[in-house]
Amino acid sequence: MYDDGRSERREMSPARRADSSLSSAGLLAAVWPHWMAILALALACAAAAYATSRFMTPRFMATAQIFIDPRGLQVFDNELTPRQQDSNTAINFVESQARIVTSQSVLSRVVDSERLTADPEFNGKGGASWAVSLLDRLGMARGGEESLEVRERLALNALYDRVIVRRPERTFVIEVTVRAADAEKAARLANAVSHAYIDSQTAARADAARRATQSLTNRLDELRARVRSAEERAEDFRRQNGLVGTRTQLVSEQQLTDANTQLGQAQARVAEAQARHEQIQISLRSTSQAGALPEAVMSPTIAALRGQQAEARRRLADAQTEFGPRHPTVRNGQAQVADLDRAIADELGRIAQAARADLDRARAAEATQRRTVEQLTTQASSAGQAFVQLRELQREVDVNRNLLNTFLSRSRETSELERVDTSNARIITVAQPPRDRVFPPRGVVMAAAGFTVGAGLGVGLAILLALLKPAGAIAAPQGQAPAMPRSPVARLVQ
Repeated sequence: MYDDGRSERREMSPARRADSSLSSAGLLAAVWPHWMAILALALACAAAAYATSRFMTPRFMATAQIFIDPRGLQVFDNELTPRQQDSNTAINFVESQARIVTSQSVLSRVVDSERLTADPEFNGKGGASWAVSLLDRLGMARGGEESLEVRERLALNALYDRVIVRRPERTFVIEVTVRAADAEKAARLANAVSHAYIDSQTAARADAARRATQSLTNRLDELRARVRSAEERAEDFRRQNGLVGTRTQLVSEQQLTDANTQLGQAQARVAEAQARHEQIQISLRSTSQAGALPEAVMSPTIAALRGQQAEARRRLADAQTEFGPRHPTVRNGQAQVADLDRAIADELGRIAQAARADLDRARAAEATQRRTVEQLTTQASSAGQAFVQLRELQREVDVNRNLLNTFLSRSRETSELERVDTSNARIITVAQPPRDRVFPPRGVVMAAAGFTVGAGLGVGLAILLALLKPAGAIAAPQGQAPAMPRSPVARLVQ
């Protein structure tokens, strides 16, 4: 048994090798009877694919490029927005601008300028007209006309879905790509989005400048009132305290300075009068020195008396020589000389009295001036304390006035910024209508793909039919015994 079994296994081994070698033939045998059906299915799929490519809504994509310089254009020293200096900050700024391109504020401009609410591709009425017609026939379509707000929202959402914004690596360039059913429309919308972005940025900067100007203008009225109030407080305080003068010195301080100067002059006059009085008193003790006094020399009375005295002494000397010392003429001459001496002495006494009077007047003037200085010193001290408070009020006036001038200058600058575009974004590539559509592929490509799919489907169906065919005897070649029934897989392998 054991040997017979081995012999049987050896006899079956070549048959199995034959079955395995005939697997391709089995596939061909299963497919070949249906080659015409397979070819027909492939051609039908190719025709359907080609027809589909002809009737499907095409998709065209156009791209515009915008260059954004984060530094912008510096027109004034103080801008409303700070300059971008750090590279990471600049890149983040450009990335933020890329997000702004697809914002509602930008896309709504395109919806309005291009009238997309009336475009079936964007207002929700295009692209599936057959479905809409079917729903109409079934009574399931939406009734009535959509409102303008609904159409704008639909157009905005449709445009948002068709806009692609990308920033190439390590650049400050933004690529704006728009997908549309028409090549001209795709290019037009891409350019419209680019222009809308630039216009929106310009409008945003102008609006920011306008709001800043309005805020500054409102603030100016408040600052003017504050300056006026501070000036009134300072002026009232000045008037109540009698603080009259310049910004650096009060009138009382100037009066005190002048009074001190006059006091010094009065003291000098007292010293001068004192010296003159003492000199006269010393000179009066000696007749010779008294005659040498400047007042005596300059006095015409003393000069006349001295002339008379000299004449009287001359006659007295002549009389003494002629008549002797006891003659009445001599005695009369002596009496005349004595009278002239007394007259000169009296005149010198009056000069001394005048000097004394001058000294007294100088001392009185000094005392009066000293009292004036003391009074002005007291006034200046109290005025100085008040002037300190006045300077504080004046500083408040100056601070408010400087702040008012700063706000006024800034308000004028921001009002000019409304008319100046300081952004440095520009379109460097204008979108052009594309020559080829991105979807669906061309009819030839779609037909080839349909033919391939149809052929594969036909082959699969043929194989499936072979697998599902009832099991039966297979006609054996001439000279061989009929083969035993096999499973479908065995027949397919054969």
